Amino acid sequence: MNAVLYYSNTGESKRIAEYFADKTGFDIFDITKTTQCEFASAVIVFPVYCQNVPAAVNDFLQKLRAENVAVVATYGRASYGNVLNDIQRRYNHKIIAAAYIPTKHAYVDEAGFDRFDELAPLTDKILSADNNSCAVTIPRSRKNPFAAFAPSGRSRIGVKIVRNERCDGCGKCKAVCTQHAIKQGKPNRKCIRCAKCVVSCPHGALTLRLSTPMRIYLNKRKKDEIVIYI
Repeated sequence: MNAVLYYSNTGESKRIAEYFADKTGFDIFDITKTTQCEFASAVIVFPVYCQNVPAAVNDFLQKLRAENVAVVATYGRASYGNVLNDIQRRYNHKIIAAAYIPTKHAYVDEAGFDRFDELAPLTDKILSADNNSCAVTIPRSRKNPFAAFAPSGRSRIGVKIVRNERCDGCGKCKAVCTQHAIKQGKPNRKCIRCAKCVVSCPHGALTLRLSTPMRIYLNKRKKDEIVIYI
């Protein structure tokens, strides 16, 4: 079986995963909802969090068994860190293609990624992969030396999840949270501020409150490059 597997909390990485599934004809799975781990070819799509690989993605990559793997990291036009190189060094997968793709930041009201025509070389490499395909070499890229230091703690300082009077205790936020970090609109210390609860709330009862340093950081975003390794 060939598959596109994604991790997505606000829907942007899912949109890109759906593009690859459409162009390749591969089955598509949410990695948090599938037990299937063995594939011929696997395309993994996920967002970068604080220049790191999300824990759920690391857990899945440990279990993954595939002849050929393509790894696609989406980033909010700020910094993607060194996640693809980290994955290549950490796991024994034959990575035949990889990419960094800029898309909508979870904390910013802006348009999502729409430059799908530029991904054609990546799709072509995925479709041509076979047992004789060579692995790509993913170079090391710049990563903030403090990126691995208490990322969830930094997120809690920079972003607050605020519950308003619209909350009726329906439990939707708890049901969708992959971190088991919220109940009735109140996050706990496990919260990574992925904003899945905010976008999933059927009543609009949750909003994000950004600190001044976070607003300044987001306003300084400059990167909009697609980086492809094939």
